[in-house]
Amino acid sequence: MSVVTDDPLESKLLETIVPSRVRIPDDPAPGNYVVIDVAQFSTTVPELLANGAEYVYITEERGKEPAFKEEHPRAKIGGGSGPNYEGEAGYDFFNSPSFVQDVDVAGRPTAMTSTNGGNAVTDLRLAGGDDVEIYVGGLTNGKAVADHLRDSDRETYFVAAGSNGKPSPEDTVGALYIARHLHGVPPTEEQRETYREVVQFGKGPKYEEKPQVKRTDLYEYTLAFDSREIVPKLEGQRLVDAAASAAQRDERPS
Repeated sequence: MSVVTDDPLESKLLETIVPSRVRIPDDPAPGNYVVIDVAQFSTTVPELLANGAEYVYITEERGKEPAFKEEHPRAKIGGGSGPNYEGEAGYDFFNSPSFVQDVDVAGRPTAMTSTNGGNAVTDLRLAGGDDVEIYVGGLTNGKAVADHLRDSDRETYFVAAGSNGKPSPEDTVGALYIARHLHGVPPTEEQRETYREVVQFGKGPKYEEKPQVKRTDLYEYTLAFDSREIVPKLEGQRLVDAAASAAQRDERPS
């Protein structure tokens, strides 16, 4: 299912969206960049942080996580989904918002990447350097990310990570959802339902023949609009909750 809109605002907002990871510019314009990989990276990362992870370290490529754990013995690391989506040997979790609920990450560093969202974060970091601020957003934390960025004096762009180098409708929908909130024109109930249908029909049929964890991820987590207040922001290679950091600063006595 493609994203087709006759809404003038959405047509304008689409101009701020990088339609897939492979379309990230070699020299990105300075600004804020929100990486959207609705299923699953942009939903898993907020869950890890909400469950108390100290940070989520984004490795430059899959396979470097065990070395990270050697340097940080208390860390929990994510790898591939493994046979029957039960996880990969030698890893603590995989890129699944429901699977990580049973992993004790409270107060611990974590490390992971993913083919689309995680690699998009790395691509932006390497291409943009200090000129770009990188965030991770999806449907579960889209409003929180928009609220955090609204007062920024920097331009905000959205990277709809896509899949296999191609745009993914669900990531475009995620970008539009956050962009609408950012610009003070949140989606109507009818538009939210349309967004939900795009994601559901884009992913649901593919998951019917897969283990239950995939359907749980989609219906109980990915589509839980605004269920998290987490704002993952990249500091070095670590995603931390910028919303919590801002709240702590606000609570300090003047």
